[in-house]
Amino acid sequence: MAALMVLLSLLAAGVLGNEFSILRSPGSVVFRDGNWPIPGERIPDVAALSMGFSVKEDLSWPGLAVGNLFHRPRATVMVMVKGIDKLALPPGSVISYPLENRVYMVGKANSVFEDLSVTLRQLRNRLFQENSVLNSLPLNSLSRNNEVDLLFLSELQVLHDISSLLSRHKHLAKDHSPDLYSLELAGLDEIGKHYGEDSEQFRDASKILADALQKFADDMYNLYGGNAVVELVTVRSFDTSLVRKTRTILEAKQAKNPSSPYNLAYKYNLEYPVVFNMVFWIMIALALAVIITSYNIWNMDPGYDSIIYRMTNQKIRMD
Repeated sequence: MAALMVLLSLLAAGVLGNEFSILRSPGSVVFRDGNWPIPGERIPDVAALSMGFSVKEDLSWPGLAVGNLFHRPRATVMVMVKGIDKLALPPGSVISYPLENRVYMVGKANSVFEDLSVTLRQLRNRLFQENSVLNSLPLNSLSRNNEVDLLFLSELQVLHDISSLLSRHKHLAKDHSPDLYSLELAGLDEIGKHYGEDSEQFRDASKILADALQKFADDMYNLYGGNAVVELVTVRSFDTSLVRKTRTILEAKQAKNPSSPYNLAYKYNLEYPVVFNMVFWIMIALALAVIITSYNIWNMDPGYDSIIYRMTNQKIRMD
């Protein structure tokens, strides 16, 4: 099976002052405890390296140590929460790092997850079924009749449904292909905009979300037999000005790079030595083949070495 990816949204925006946390990780993946900032655009590289894959650029971030190279996790679960700097998670069990710059994630969903509710009507109907999270969550100041509250609760329902689907399709967690789950939750941000971040509803929603994420992390960790990494990214807001930069065709002078005033050459990627060696040795082999063939033809005796002359000579004698 191909790598399993669940993506509720595509995110490519600037992240302003936030946090990257490790909720669960196996013993083969070592995250050091420290206040080391990590650029948001390198978070996919952290996920790739923790699963044993290579990346194009070396990651000099000291938070991820070298673990067991022969026992890598079978899954990485990344949950992104928009609208808050950090969640009140249990101390001691979570390792957190400051987050800088931008986060980029992209992917596609496996066909197993096509049964998940995605539209607003589907989410609303799912919440009012018998086995929904409304029957188990302490709503406190949140209301079942408010659309903003229902949007937040529907995201918690999706988390619950993902772990439930995997528990019914356990073969997905037991195959030999690594799995990646990437989810973005924006319901808490909507509650903050609607009620205000100092409101009782926002505080209750933050507490409910923190508990739900802990349970989701435990469920996913156990479904993979303790061999999964569960990560959490909390972002206050996104700087949309960093999403895209436009250029005009009237621009005649290219902006200089202040970090490279010496007109240095660009860095080669990891594929350069492989391509260079393939081209170099193929050229050497072809050159040697041409030289050896030319030498043998030059020193060939037509009377003894050439089958053409032998066949012609026998035909003349017979005639």
